[in-house]
Amino acid sequence: MIKRICFFNGVIAHSGGTERVGIMIANALAQRGFDVTILSFWDYGQPFFHVDGRVKVDYLLKPSTEGKLYRTFIYPVWKLRRYIKSHGFDVFIDIDSVLAYWTVWALHGLPCHHIVWDHFNYVHAQIEPRRTKALHLIRNHADRLVLLTRQDKQMYLDAGFPERQLTVINNPTPFEDVTPSPRSEHRVLAVGRLTNQKGCDRLISAWSRIHRKVGDWRLTFVGSGELHDDLVKQVEDAGIDNIDFIPATQDVQEWYDKASIYALSSRYEGFPMVLLESMSKGLPIVANDCLTGPRELVHEGVNGCLVADGDVETFAEKLLSLINDQAKQDEFSRNALSMSKDFHIKPIADEWEALIDDLA
Repeated sequence: MIKRICFFNGVIAHSGGTERVGIMIANALAQRGFDVTILSFWDYGQPFFHVDGRVKVDYLLKPSTEGKLYRTFIYPVWKLRRYIKSHGFDVFIDIDSVLAYWTVWALHGLPCHHIVWDHFNYVHAQIEPRRTKALHLIRNHADRLVLLTRQDKQMYLDAGFPERQLTVINNPTPFEDVTPSPRSEHRVLAVGRLTNQKGCDRLISAWSRIHRKVGDWRLTFVGSGELHDDLVKQVEDAGIDNIDFIPATQDVQEWYDKASIYALSSRYEGFPMVLLESMSKGLPIVANDCLTGPRELVHEGVNGCLVADGDVETFAEKLLSLINDQAKQDEFSRNALSMSKDFHIKPIADEWEALIDDLA
C-alpha cells in the first residue's frame, strides 16, 4: 500500500494559487493517514499558507550557498535523487510541471511513482523553453499527468500525450463553509495580480463604456503588480472616477464580502481560483472565456455570463445588464453557492486518493 508521498514545489514561501492548492491537498492526504512531505526546491522561508502539523516541510537548495551550483543542472538532480532515495517515497508529485525538468532524471530507475501536476494550460506552457523540455520528458517518463480542466486534457491529447497518462482533477475551493457575501454594496470586484495575463486593461476598457450608466456602482481591483501605474493612467485618461485600486491583502474575503458581482477578464488561466472563491461567496460572475477554466466554472445563464475571449463590447453589455437586474443576480448567486459544493476539499481529495491507489 502506498503511504509515503512527497509534494515537490518551487518556492513554498510564495503566496500563489499553486502553493495554496498544493498545501491543501497535502494536508488532506496527511489527515487520511498518508505520510506526507512537502519539499521546496528553494529555501526562501516558511510556507505562506497553513501546513497541517502532520506534514513535514523540507528544502532542497539554499539560494545563498547553492545558487551557482544550481546552474550546473547536475547538482540539483544529484541532490534531489539523494533526497528521494534516503526517504523511500512511494509517490513523488511535482506541483509544477516545469519541475519535471529535474525530477525525471532524479527519479530514473528508482522504485517511486511519478505524478506531475500541471497548473498551466498546454498552450501557454509552450512559452518557456524549460517547461517545453519538461513536457517532453513528462510524456515519455511520468506515470500520470494531472490536469485542471477537460479543455486542457483535449489539448494534451491533440499534442500526442496518451490518454492513459492524463487525469483531470479540479482544484478545491479555499473558501469552504464560509458565510456568503451579503451583496449589499454596489461593487464589481476583480482580484489578482496587476499583470498582462489578468487583462485588467480589458476590464477597464469595458467599464469605460458603461461607467456613466451604473449609478453608484464601483469597480474595485484588489491586487498588486508591475502594471499598477499604467492601469491608473488608463483610468485617468478615460475620465473614470468610479474605479478603486486596493493593494494585495491576505484578508481578501473582506473584499468578496463588499462585492455583489465578480468580473474576470484574463487573457489566459490554468484554473482560476478567484472564480471558485467568488462562487463560494455567492457572487454572480461575468467572465472572459479564455484558456482555460472559465467555461468549466461559469455556466451561461446559470451562475453568470461567459463572454467570447477578447470581446470587450459584449463584456461591457453583459456586465451592465447584470448590474441592472437584481433578480438575475439573486438567481446566479443561489446557483453559484450550490455549484461550489462540487469543489469542496473532500470530493477533490477523494479523486487524488483514487489516483494514488490506482498507481498501487
